[in-house]
Amino acid sequence: MAKVEFNLEFADKQISYDDILKLAKDNWKANGNKAADLKKIELYIKPEESKTYYVANGEVNGEFDI
Repeated sequence: MAKVEFNLEFADKQISYDDILKLAKDNWKANGNKAADLKKIELYIKPEESKTYYVANGEVNGEFDI
C-alpha cells in the first residue's frame, strides 16, 4: 500500500492528519480517559467552524479547535 499524507488547508491554516489525530487523543486523555482504552476513533472535521468533532469507541463524543 502506498504511503498517504493528508493535509487540510483552510482559512490560511494548514494541519496534518497526524496533528489532528494527536489533538483528538490528547483531548480524549484530558477528559479523564486512558490512552489504552481508545480502540476506535471517528473524526469529523468542520473547517468552517475550525473544529474537529470525534466519536471514540462508538459512544464518547468530543470536540476541539483546529
